[in-house]
Amino acid sequence: MKIRYLFISALIAIGLLYVACGQSPDKSTKKSGIAAEKKSVEQRKTVRVKHLSCEVLAVNSKTKTITVRFKDENMDLKFDDSTVVRIDLDSVKPSEIPLGARATVKYIERKDQHLAKGIFISTETAEKKGGSPQSFFRNSARQGHDLSGASVSTTT
Repeated sequence: MKIRYLFISALIAIGLLYVACGQSPDKSTKKSGIAAEKKSVEQRKTVRVKHLSCEVLAVNSKTKTITVRFKDENMDLKFDDSTVVRIDLDSVKPSEIPLGARATVKYIERKDQHLAKGIFISTETAEKKGGSPQSFFRNSARQGHDLSGASVSTTT
């Protein structure tokens, strides 16, 4: 008698476990699950940000493209409203980028297009390097001050 109760309770436990796990005997759902898994793997691919040091040739605000020259090769990059454009430390609009300027561009490749995420231009020349830096942090590092403004002695 005890063996019969034990056997029946084991079958009920296995049945409940089967239902709780949501396994269906349909093989068609298995195939759709595999397809969904492949799609999720494709979506999880890491996006690599590429860096480029180049010369700005043209900026077209209507088509939202910027043409740059890199190693004697012209490259068209698309930009959008989330693209960061900075000249020195100032944020500017892409239409304000001076043509012929040297720029560092961070971009990603998406659907066979290059999408610019950041365009950074430094107008600092060899003559300006002798002057004061543009930010407090650079200035304090050059003059030997800590961030609170107190002087740091470097005598030995």
